[in-house]
Amino acid sequence: MNSDTGTAQAVTVVVTRVVAPDKEDEFARWADDVDRAAARFAGHLGAVRLHDGQGLHHLVYRFDTPEHLDAWERSDVRHDLLQRGNRISDPRRSRSADLVPWFTLHEPGVPPKWKSFLTTWAAAYPCLLTIATLLKLLFPGLPQAAALAINSLVLTALLTWVIQPRLTRQARAWLLQGARPAPTRGTTPISRG
Repeated sequence: MNSDTGTAQAVTVVVTRVVAPDKEDEFARWADDVDRAAARFAGHLGAVRLHDGQGLHHLVYRFDTPEHLDAWERSDVRHDLLQRGNRISDPRRSRSADLVPWFTLHEPGVPPKWKSFLTTWAAAYPCLLTIATLLKLLFPGLPQAAALAINSLVLTALLTWVIQPRLTRQARAWLLQGARPAPTRGTTPISRG
């Protein structure tokens, strides 16, 4: 028996969701609804939400027994909430029947280098072309070294503060594709949902 909760088989579930671009506010409202609904079910011991700052949201909830968790997971209320949540985010999950309900959440880190290369090139090439064309039209006699300095300055500023943040947000699901919570010892990964 677990002395902290008074239960013998407490179970913890971690659902990690990649939120669709521009759906963060809707996701927060949805996650509040999930928390409130789960709390109304027998055996609910608590819930925590974590956000990693790179688009992954982790919903951690705990029930006193696998049976109470299964009742929540089979409920029509949860089914309806999942349908709503799946329209705004992509789920991955892990479950632990271990007495110690800790999970190591996978840090998405840096996307694969080929994805970083592709998004950077897709942002840089049109900018370089536009800036170079404008410089030639506006200052036809500008020395190459000065043109390159202006081009690199404007390009770096645009990529840093304007283009890359938007492009990364729009491509977040693709960049983070395959991100999953990594369970620690004694945990069993479960199918998506």
